[in-house]
Amino acid sequence: MPEIHDLLDWAARQETAALPDDVLRTALTIVCDDLAAMIAAHAEPEVRAVSERAAGPGESTVVGISGKRAGRRAAALANAVAANWTELDGGYRPATCHGSLYTLPVALAETEAEGATLGDLLGALVVGYEVVTRIARAYRPPLPLVLHPHATLSPIGAAAAIASARRLPADRFAQTVLGAASMSLTGPFGHATEGATVRNAWAGAGAQLGFLAAEVADAGLTASPAVLDEVFGRVGGATARPHELTAGLGERYAVEDGYQKPYACCQYLHSSVEAAATIAREAEPASIAEIAVRAHPLAAALRNAAPETSLAGRFSLPHAVATVLSTRDTSAAAFAAPSLADPAVARLRSLVTIEEWQDPPPPPHDRPSRMRVTLEDGRVLEETVLSAAGGPDRPLSRDQLLAKYAALTGESRPGFAGRVRALTDPARALDLGRKLGTVLDELLAGTR
Repeated sequence: MPEIHDLLDWAARQETAALPDDVLRTALTIVCDDLAAMIAAHAEPEVRAVSERAAGPGESTVVGISGKRAGRRAAALANAVAANWTELDGGYRPATCHGSLYTLPVALAETEAEGATLGDLLGALVVGYEVVTRIARAYRPPLPLVLHPHATLSPIGAAAAIASARRLPADRFAQTVLGAASMSLTGPFGHATEGATVRNAWAGAGAQLGFLAAEVADAGLTASPAVLDEVFGRVGGATARPHELTAGLGERYAVEDGYQKPYACCQYLHSSVEAAATIAREAEPASIAEIAVRAHPLAAALRNAAPETSLAGRFSLPHAVATVLSTRDTSAAAFAAPSLADPAVARLRSLVTIEEWQDPPPPPHDRPSRMRVTLEDGRVLEETVLSAAGGPDRPLSRDQLLAKYAALTGESRPGFAGRVRALTDPARALDLGRKLGTVLDELLAGTR
């Protein structure tokens, strides 16, 4: 497939200075958004334990623990685990792919360890994101999902980000990315719905494989040029769409089609969460007798009505809907572990019936939800959401994003949101030449 070589050759030639200013600013928003998710996740004991175990030379920042640095691989692992723990990291709307989760932890670790700049970080993020999301679009897995993209795609995104950060020549760039594709993991998608939290380590494992792929490519080990067809086609069941690898390359960047999450659950559920939030304004939780949800296929498959871990709850359509209808709250706290044992939430979960939306509209309305709530007095409340907030068609405003960061980080990093406000000020030129380590030290300074 010549298109993959064209994509990787393009990626190897990209320079940060040539990237449009608005693309770099979008990438900076993605960085800040994912940093906020990493910080917030450290309220969870498992995340703190992973970060505390990060060791090695003090090359790179471990985001969730004040003043802690570790070896670049260890830091990338810890930050990747934290980034996706609460389901508040950003994603890529046109495909099932969290482009920044697969690229940012390694780009942060690598560029800081090498004493590089904020511009170097943003360039590596943009390029790595472009490569992995185009591969995700070119090899869309059949539904229902069997393998989780955090497992299958994260080595590729990590390798592309490292290759870009190291400015590898085109041939070694290609060998690094294709070699990483051969190391694609086989994490079952069912781990998310079942609540097996090892799923939250898959992107961290992918980061380690990205580093490994770069090292073995440097040593001269070669990859098969047909690896994507083998791994994602013959094994994964995808039908290749090679034009997706290069169509419009350099005209619109993939980071511009990302989304930021307002709700701490799987993005497939966000349209249902919004519908529930609207209905909750009129419905007393105790008066609800029936809850019928018609949702797009990706959401309708998330049917676990008795989740036992917070991860399972974040991937449960019945739980997400019941939580919002019961608490009238869509904040991150509403989706945390205590909601699982709430008897009022459990009662509403048992009332949820799910119908698959067989023929959803085209993008951006391809993840719709229609909710019908019947009350005990016979009244019926209905709400339809065709596209949830946070995506390119309904982006969160700057003020909404800053409010999100303040809510997520106010307890542990009370100055973070204010520093992000200054760093991302649209009236100020981006200072791409500042050392990344200095930028991170300022953003993450101060604990409570």
